Amino acid sequence: MKSISEGDLEFNIIEKKVFEIVCKAGRELLQEALESVDRELMSMRDSEEYRSVGIRKTVIKTVMGEVSLKRRYYRDRNGEYVFLLDEALGINREFGLISQNLAEQIVRECTEKSFRKASASISELTGQHITAQGAWDVVQRLGEHIEHKEAELNAMSEQGISGQLGNVTAQVLFTEADDIWLSLQRKKRNGKGSIVNRGIHRVKRPRKPLHIGTAYSGWQQGNDGRYHTTDKIAYASFGNTREFKKGFEVLLTQRFDMDGVIHRIMNGDGASWIRTMAEETDSTLQLDTYHRNRAILTAVKDRNTRTAIFRAFANGDIDEALHLILVLLTQSEDEETRVSLKNLSDYLHNNKDSLLTWQERGLQLPEAPQGREYRNPGTQESSNCNLITQRMKHLKGSWSIEGASRMAKILCYRRTIGLDAITGIRKPAGDNRKNDEASQTLSAGRIAPTAGKGEDAGWLQSPLPFENALLTNGRNAIRSMLRMKPVSELSFL
Repeated sequence: MKSISEGDLEFNIIEKKVFEIVCKAGRELLQEALESVDRELMSMRDSEEYRSVGIRKTVIKTVMGEVSLKRRYYRDRNGEYVFLLDEALGINREFGLISQNLAEQIVRECTEKSFRKASASISELTGQHITAQGAWDVVQRLGEHIEHKEAELNAMSEQGISGQLGNVTAQVLFTEADDIWLSLQRKKRNGKGSIVNRGIHRVKRPRKPLHIGTAYSGWQQGNDGRYHTTDKIAYASFGNTREFKKGFEVLLTQRFDMDGVIHRIMNGDGASWIRTMAEETDSTLQLDTYHRNRAILTAVKDRNTRTAIFRAFANGDIDEALHLILVLLTQSEDEETRVSLKNLSDYLHNNKDSLLTWQERGLQLPEAPQGREYRNPGTQESSNCNLITQRMKHLKGSWSIEGASRMAKILCYRRTIGLDAITGIRKPAGDNRKNDEASQTLSAGRIAPTAGKGEDAGWLQSPLPFENALLTNGRNAIRSMLRMKPVSELSFL
């Protein structure tokens, strides 16, 4: 504290200086602890399996700032070079040498703010300085990692392995789908464009639809009296109908016990690709009441006629509702009004088989489990806003196809089942494909199980913690340390 002068006696200045001092002390302690663990790993290793090559300096980015340390690297029997410290502690080289805590904070900030504002917040609130490009890079690497994990889910599904994301039992499954049009960077000139004013010039901004799908098992009333969807999961993709359906269905088979699902209800805005999905998945398709009612309110100006149309829908009389619109169309003399009514009539006729909700059709669903209710779907617009729109549209940004897809996937998983659920999945048994880079850096499996233990290593046969649980980075680190020594003999300093 001697470094604080009398001219700095303001609380915010003192706070910043103390924060810097504490972070510096933390970096020194962390360096000492890591180098101590590295020395212990050297003494514990199987010297025939891992031949010490030398020592290299490195820098690990942490929430306290950059930690410089020296660690040993080895050459194994296969001629590959490894850092046992990185393997044992799960130091994540997937994002560069960066601590999991810092990576999680970067992702959390970037899913709430622009990359520039997120990097500024991280630099202000931690001892680590990071640029907007650095934050973007972490998000892209995480998105790429999720893409690999989705591919693993697909492989599991093909082998009939289910329940990797939680084997949820549900007799009724509600699914909803919609499109979100995202602005693309101008160099990607494909998709529909909107005209925007830029100075005296009018520039066409390209856009592309992002397919969003959500699924849930019902509704539950909270203590605040509001209803919340249960067991919700979301999926996003720029793929065509076939690609989107395949990815979405794989996700559902890994989340829900699909053999126990008796009835599926699909809610959408009338788009042809949603109808195709409903038909191929044997789902009851219904037109989203928000879109149906909005179309009527926009085209029908007469209040009495609107009331009569809504009453007809409530009574399940579609023909009466369509007849009222037809009468209004024939009586209208204004050309603009006639065009609006004609568009409404076509829209409703094209979706005639799905105009009524499942309640309006009198569809009998199995009894809902205790504490759960079956209500009318219609959460997609709100889900779109909470999942995607607030971050990817409201901040006025433009995206590359790849960048938008990865950010959308991160947002969908983070705000439903959690990122740990998708990043912690394991490859199916018998899969001999080479692990991706992220899996290698998060596992200590390459360390010989009897390294440095001698003959008295019966404790190695005992079950490890989290044996049947999803393996996150932290859990992997704990399991890795317990593979090397009994907990009673672990030393951290």
